[in-house]
Amino acid sequence: MPNVVLSLKRTRSDQKQACGVCGAAFIPLEDSGSRVFKMKTPDHDILTGLMCGGCHSKWSGGTTVTLDATKE
Repeated sequence: MPNVVLSLKRTRSDQKQACGVCGAAFIPLEDSGSRVFKMKTPDHDILTGLMCGGCHSKWSGGTTVTLDATKE
């Protein structure tokens, strides 16, 4: 199995974007709880996705979620 680099950073979205799990819409000036998830393996491009605070809470608590990630 290849090494995988994961990064989860609490950050304010700088563009209107939907949560990659539940589809909740974000208004950049009002959202302070979103998390940007990044994953990179040696063989592939970086994949990124935005998680709202609620979906991040579920995921970090052990719930399996499907994140619609995009290539960066």
